[in-house]
Amino acid sequence: MNILYDHQIFLDQSYGGPSRYFYNIAKKIIKKEKLLINAPLHINKYLNELPIEVVYGKSINNLFFNKIPYKLQATIKKYIIHRINIFFLQKKIKEFKPDLIHKTYFEHYKTNLPVVLTVYDLIHEKFHNLYGKKSNFRPKKAAIENANEIICISQNTLKDLDYYYDLKNKKTSVIYLASDLNESNQLNLNNKNYSNYLLYVGKRSGYKNFNNFVKAFSMSEKLKKDFEIICFGGGKFRKKEIEMFNELEINHNKIKYFEGNDLMLINLYKNATALVYPSQYEGFGLPILEAMSFNCPVICSNTSSLPEVGGEAVAYFEPNSLESIKSTMCEIVYSEKKKNELLIRGKERYKIFNWEKCADETLNVYKKLI
Repeated sequence: MNILYDHQIFLDQSYGGPSRYFYNIAKKIIKKEKLLINAPLHINKYLNELPIEVVYGKSINNLFFNKIPYKLQATIKKYIIHRINIFFLQKKIKEFKPDLIHKTYFEHYKTNLPVVLTVYDLIHEKFHNLYGKKSNFRPKKAAIENANEIICISQNTLKDLDYYYDLKNKKTSVIYLASDLNESNQLNLNNKNYSNYLLYVGKRSGYKNFNNFVKAFSMSEKLKKDFEIICFGGGKFRKKEIEMFNELEINHNKIKYFEGNDLMLINLYKNATALVYPSQYEGFGLPILEAMSFNCPVICSNTSSLPEVGGEAVAYFEPNSLESIKSTMCEIVYSEKKKNELLIRGKERYKIFNWEKCADETLNVYKKLI
């Protein structure tokens, strides 16, 4: 079987969850089938880690492209580079003769081949106002209508997809993701340089609900005294966030921002008292699995896909209730017994999700189409 992945997500992301998903399943699938990632011009870093014969393309970040202002980059990618890549896609289809195409994002283009499409979440539809769009915004419509089978990364994503797009008789599958943070490469650091801290991972704006987490934290003088908050990723604190910390009387030494590579993130998981994940909506919620894999207790929202991933191995709160967030954090961080219970359950829960299983189930989808 010849499988082709298109360029879309690899032109959109240098790093990031969706491109990492395709990278991880590609690593597994190339051991069993012929696979080509057609990304003639791309910006993705993960592609450098794959065998050279698997990737057709060149990174334009090695040239001058990454020095161009972001908005101009987006325009050039959409109206020039995407079209160049589609032109080369047609040529590569004739050469490689794929049995199917797995589109990596939602830009529609014509093809006579069977098409598989992965849907990660419905954030743009559900939170359309954050993107300046109307309630009937349906950016995936053409891609969904022209896909032969759709893979969703959680049952919750499938449910939301059907709600917004009315799938009718469309063929669908739910295939779970996994964590690929590698424990064998972890930093051998201890926690001497850290106070007790609660870890927050990822973007902090909008539905990610970071503000409610900080507000709930500030409601407990004991938490403020005993713990710091460490944020990993999402960019440096903005002016409005700093103003919020001041209003809540949180000492600036008690809330910190770190950025770095996977090794730093692993170290933060290993030394945290708990991961707090207050998001109002996720298509999957990968940091939950990452934390479990490094013996970090998880305290998170009881919404969307998060209970589906966390199961009984997570302490849940209502993300719109400051009291619920505060009381759940206090209940866990001040009880060694409850933390240990979460750790034991987390070790078992984590085993359910792995990339080998994800790749095999994805291959089964492909085989059904040819």
